[in-house]
Amino acid sequence: MVRIIFPSIISRVNKESETEVSADTLHEAISKLVDKYGEPFKKMIFEESGELNRYLTFYVKGRYLTGADIMETKIGIDDEVVIMVIIGGG
Repeated sequence: MVRIIFPSIISRVNKESETEVSADTLHEAISKLVDKYGEPFKKMIFEESGELNRYLTFYVKGRYLTGADIMETKIGIDDEVVIMVIIGGG
């Protein structure tokens, strides 16, 4: 199982700070999380256009994911995916 860790803002929506799913890619994992947590979670993860929320970053095994194809990132048993919120201000 892949361990998914959520920041506090997302955990307020889904009421969990982490969970586990069985998935081979980040896309599959996110799809399963949307099925599990529903529309409020989906609105946190995706823009209205269907693109990933630009204020989220994703890490797999501690590695920052970047690029247009991050959803196709392979993940495996015992991997850890961390979803982080980008916070800015001044």
